[in-house]
Amino acid sequence: MALGLNLGRGGGNGGGRVFYAHYAWVIVAVIAIMQMVGTSVRMAFGVFIDPLEQSFGWSQGTITLAYAITSVVTALASPFAGWFGDRFGARKAMSLGTVLFLFGMVLTGFISQPWHLYLYFGLLLGIAQAIFLVPLIPAAMHWFRRHLGLGMGLIMAAWGLGPALAAPIIGAMIQYMDWQRAFMALGVGSTLIMAVLIVLFRDRPADRGILPYGFQDGDPLPETIKIDPERTKEFNDYMRRTAAYWNLSSIHFLGCVGHAVILVYIVPLAVSEGLSLVTAAALLTVMSAVSILSRIAVPVLCENLGTRSVMAVFYFLQGITVVMLFWTHDPMMFYLFAVMFGIGYGGETGGFPILNRKYYGQAPTGSPYGVQMLGAGLGMALGGWIGGPIYDMTGSYNIALMISVVASIAGMLSIIVLEPTHKLLIPDWEIEQAFGGEPPAQQSTANTGGGDD
Repeated sequence: MALGLNLGRGGGNGGGRVFYAHYAWVIVAVIAIMQMVGTSVRMAFGVFIDPLEQSFGWSQGTITLAYAITSVVTALASPFAGWFGDRFGARKAMSLGTVLFLFGMVLTGFISQPWHLYLYFGLLLGIAQAIFLVPLIPAAMHWFRRHLGLGMGLIMAAWGLGPALAAPIIGAMIQYMDWQRAFMALGVGSTLIMAVLIVLFRDRPADRGILPYGFQDGDPLPETIKIDPERTKEFNDYMRRTAAYWNLSSIHFLGCVGHAVILVYIVPLAVSEGLSLVTAAALLTVMSAVSILSRIAVPVLCENLGTRSVMAVFYFLQGITVVMLFWTHDPMMFYLFAVMFGIGYGGETGGFPILNRKYYGQAPTGSPYGVQMLGAGLGMALGGWIGGPIYDMTGSYNIALMISVVASIAGMLSIIVLEPTHKLLIPDWEIEQAFGGEPPAQQSTANTGGGDD
């Protein structure tokens, strides 16, 4: 059945312009703010370590186990979140995630035992963040036929802007009120913002009667691409047979181990060197603010220059800069590290949506992206937790820092051996869906634009 798509309301190619008015940019803004609000508390978790230690006398290993549980739960829930988004739509997923986020944040403000922290912060917020991280990226991909890198870059920028804003705000709230009230205030305020965003969100361009951004004559019309559960399941079976399906998950794991160690322990490390909590929390702000530039740039560079080579460079930068921390003791050196690390950290994840597009074309990728985020969540769990018990046993973060360096460099090597991106890995989904036949096995990805490597 025809969808009544309107070429005149932002549905065409915009006269060949790279940027033009289209509701896709509203979707990008909604997703960016949603993820910024919904995930920033976890990314700024290091700010809470010292207050919790002082309030309850818990060890760092006990406290950071909550971060690990959150990451593991997010990882394990990611395949479900991807399936939920494919099956029911990202908008319903956002609503479910917002409810879980509100309960998790408010209840965390009432904890008195470690298991309370593990249940409310670990379980509830872990599931909520899987929903915010997984279905929304594939949903954004539906809105772009071309120039996906620019859209993804702006979304990824929010992953840097969120912690950049959250870390000093949370640090100030803890200093001028207390951490319990800070959690509750953040939960209620964030939920109100999310509710407005859900009203603005739409799952697909067809929901507004328009065509995807960058659509050109000759592209398969959206109404000819029949997305049904059986065909999606069959395509997912094809994807699971490709090496990239599993390698992308392991690369996510290694990259997240590399930066989770730093995100969680840079604040207590700096405090142990004599910096105040507010000054140390500002390191996260600098790191995250600098990362915004590379988060925007990397998806665009990947789409135009070569995805694997660009990603490998930024994995290397993320790993090699951590070596600086072995001799960093004064505030200026900490801030120099934050700037240098922020460049590599910001570019570490931006290439994954582009790789998915180059490997799998326009196919529904919620489920495979969920599996990739499973690897990411496990990496965040290991990297975010391992420094705590290491510090409890040795009184130093040096071993954790070495783990961070090795993980990032191993991720770089894994990227280098990925399959080339100039051919789709499996039969072209759009041709099969549009014409009902068996498509050619190795379609070129040239129609999506960009450099290949």
